[in-house]
This record gives sequence, C-alpha cells and structure tokens, in this order.
Amino acid sequence: MTAVPPAEPVPTAEPVPTAAPARPRPINGLGTAAAALLAATGLLYVLPLFQDWSTYGLISDHVSGWIGEDAFWQQYSASSSLTFVLLMLPIIVAAGITWLVWVHRARTNAGVMSPEYRFRYSPGFSVAGMVVPFANYWWSRPILEDICIGSSPDHPADDTVRLVRVWWGIVTGGTLLALFGRPLFPVHVLTYTPDGRLVGGGAEAVQGVLGTALYNTMLALVFAPTVVLLAVIVRRVSRQQTEILFPAQQA
Repeated sequence: MTAVPPAEPVPTAEPVPTAAPARPRPINGLGTAAAALLAATGLLYVLPLFQDWSTYGLISDHVSGWIGEDAFWQQYSASSSLTFVLLMLPIIVAAGITWLVWVHRARTNAGVMSPEYRFRYSPGFSVAGMVVPFANYWWSRPILEDICIGSSPDHPADDTVRLVRVWWGIVTGGTLLALFGRPLFPVHVLTYTPDGRLVGGGAEAVQGVLGTALYNTMLALVFAPTVVLLAVIVRRVSRQQTEILFPAQQA
C-alpha cells in the first residue's frame, strides 16, 4: 500500500483593495461664482479697449498739432497700462482658479451620476487638459461634453452639448483669427528728428495705433459670446447636478 502525502492547502488570493468611490460635492454655489467671475473677466476687457481708443485720440491730436510734445508725453505717461493690469490680474486669477475647481468637481459628480457612461478623461486630467497650452484647444471640447452628458442621466444633454461645440468653435476660430490677423495691423511708433519734429508727420504712427485699436476691438467682439456661452454651460450643469444630487440645496 502506497501512502499518499496530504495535499498542500491551496493559498487563498488576497482581496484586491478597491478604490473608495468618489463622493459628490455641492456645486451650485461654485457654479454661480465661476459664471460671475467669467462674466467679470469679460467685462474687464473694456478697460484696455478704452485705453486703446484714448491713445489713438491722444496721438491723433498730437500729430495734428493740437497738443504739444511736452503735454502729449505727460498725458501719455499718465495713461499707463500698468493700472489696468493691476485691476484685471486678481479677477483673472480668481476666475481661472474657480473655473478649474468647478471642472474637477463637475467631472467627479458626473461620474457618480452616470457610472455606466464611458468618460474619456478622469477628473484630474480634465483639469490638466484645460491648462496645457495649445492642447487645451483639443481637450476642452470632449471634457465639457462628457461633463454635460454625465450630468443628464435621465434625458439627453443635446442642447447643452451643442452649446459646448458652438463655444469651442468660436474659441478656436477666434484664436486663429488673432494669430493670422495680427500682421494685417502693423505697429508704428512716433519718431522725432533731433530738433523735435515728427518724422513723416506721424501719420504712420496714427494709422498704427488705429489698427491696434481696431484689431483689439474685433477680437473683443469675437470672444465676447464665448464668455456668455461658457457661463450658461456652467449654470446649466450646476443646476442639473444640484437637482439630482442635492435637491435640498436647489435654489
């Protein structure tokens, strides 16, 4: 009789730790803040436009002889663009930070609301995709589309997705217009002779400043709708997520 050695115990597999499910977070107040700051940023661009046209009027008066050289440079120095930069920078930074926080939270909530939907990017990558230069023009559209679709689990998000695509089309087209349209508006400077006379009468400088003012005004008119569209998208998504995830907080 042959002895059969006892079978060795089969090692049991260790349980694989699972990642903790994402928890939804309130978004309504954040969406309101993001939309308001985006709108404020758009309105602030009126200040540089005002300076452009004021500079054009000032140089035009100087070249025409209505304002002498000393008075011109005194007024020109007083209208420094540094003041506008200092006014705009804090609001622009606040708008950018609030926007990125909203994107991360909206994407996280959308994943909780529509776990069966195949999102193209994670919440972390959605934030990174919005700030990578040049590539963000490509990533921003699918990121926002996924957020809109994931935030509407019970009905199609076609209307909001169409707004995203219109917004993306205007942003992309406006950027191309800004890049290829700038050479059409050359910049000229005031040049003086040693005895203080304007070289060429300053006509080219007047035309250059006028071109800059027209160019910046054109861009402002092109990009103004993008601020409105983005604010509408943010408010729609925030309202949808609040209605489903936090109905008690619904305004």
